[in-house]
Amino acid sequence: MTFGVQWAALAVLLGCALWRLPSMLRGHNRGMFWILACMSLCVALSIPPIYLAVDGVLGERNVANVILRLSLFAVFYLLGSRIAAAYDSPLAARLIKGPVGIAALVLCCLGICLSYLASDVAGSSVGLASLSTHQSSIEVYKWFGLAYVGYISAVVVIPTAKAALSPRPWPDRIAALLMCAGFALAAALVPLNTLELSHGIETIAAFVAILLVAAGLSLLWLSFTLRPRPDASAG
Repeated sequence: MTFGVQWAALAVLLGCALWRLPSMLRGHNRGMFWILACMSLCVALSIPPIYLAVDGVLGERNVANVILRLSLFAVFYLLGSRIAAAYDSPLAARLIKGPVGIAALVLCCLGICLSYLASDVAGSSVGLASLSTHQSSIEVYKWFGLAYVGYISAVVVIPTAKAALSPRPWPDRIAALLMCAGFALAAALVPLNTLELSHGIETIAAFVAILLVAAGLSLLWLSFTLRPRPDASAG
């Protein structure tokens, strides 16, 4: 089941990125294309055959996992910033792009790099699952990897929830509801990780969250593209 959810998430994200490619080439909303492309990279590096192949080329020291984590930070920073702007939430924008948000990003990036360097990471391991049983530094590494994602997700839950309950067109409200559910689930991964659930349950939850956010973004863009444009000749 986990394997199927991972491939489904990758297929959805690649489809969304390819859908946005023509608009990106015309110079329209390039940021969203790169967000979807980076999300596709992160999901791809979470799938065992792809991860093992990429990390093998990089020396089998789990550098691919570091790339995954830092790419995910970039995705959530960009995505959170765009959502805060789209839903007119100055507070969310400050918490993401202001001193607190930047400090959280820098701290988690440093935490990832330092805990990685402090660990024995020889031998490719998807999610570092086979390396964490005897190394506290790997657990610290994983916590930092979840912390920033959880922080940004928690910040944008309220703006997306307000948008879902607003008098916007119904496709926009459904899109906001899907994103709200996805970000709420992503934020919940931090406390869920402390419960020591099976790796499969955590993985499924993470990929369901990704699918919900991707579906919301796609529906929001589709609603925007199908919305009637003002008649330029009017008046």
